[in-house]
Amino acid sequence: MSCIVYIDESGDTGFTKIRSPEGGGSSPYLTMSAVVLQPAGQIAARQLLDRLQKDFGKSKKWRHATDLNHSQRLHFCKEAIKLNARFFGVISYKPTMDDYAQQIDWDPHKFYNKCTKYLLELVGRYLSSVDSNLVDPQIVFEERNHDYDKMIRYISKVKKNPIYPQSNALGAINPFAITKRSKDEEDILRLADLVSYALYSCVNKTPDNFSIVETRYLRELSRKFAADSRGRVMGSGLKCIHKVEDLKLDRDTVSLFQGLRAMPPPRKT
Repeated sequence: MSCIVYIDESGDTGFTKIRSPEGGGSSPYLTMSAVVLQPAGQIAARQLLDRLQKDFGKSKKWRHATDLNHSQRLHFCKEAIKLNARFFGVISYKPTMDDYAQQIDWDPHKFYNKCTKYLLELVGRYLSSVDSNLVDPQIVFEERNHDYDKMIRYISKVKKNPIYPQSNALGAINPFAITKRSKDEEDILRLADLVSYALYSCVNKTPDNFSIVETRYLRELSRKFAADSRGRVMGSGLKCIHKVEDLKLDRDTVSLFQGLRAMPPPRKT
């Protein structure tokens, strides 16, 4: 099986000053998502995005879910789940990571690479579980101000000498297949953006939204997340760093995450 992994994030990576009720700063949460598509799915995704451009009556191409209104985002979610795709995500809450921040000297690039590792472990474990003839997937990130060469070296190092068992899943990932493109160059990154935005909306509390999170987008998309053999998304399609309690979520959001269900993976071919 050949496939492409599209990756995007919501929130930002800064550690030095984190937004709080007392003042502004970088977002407390970072979410990162991956969308996996086979060649036929890539064609269908591009056709969907072209159709939505017309449905939304936009003369200029939108790049982010934040460029759409609530109803448009919901419509996008409902159409996205018709694609033959699998979604993955990680969520990190920076205020609980003081020790780690000190270890990396508050380097946002190292933090981003760490979250990438967690995400690619989910993707690698799923892909290797469903296909014994997997072709190295191409991995496309939305281009940002980041040192991708350091990322490639970091993922390669972990793959070669995994410290934790879950890093063995990187055996299905070729770090040198990592590329970067803008959303103008690669339309499908808008789909990855939707997934990361759906996760971010579940955790993002600001004065503008009266600290009320929005879980509807994730509820709509959840059936396309990767799941284990019992259909559980947590731990297979969604990773909370390091556990859901660390995210300091509302009780209802914790229940939502723990209750997410999707189709179990198909039998290995």
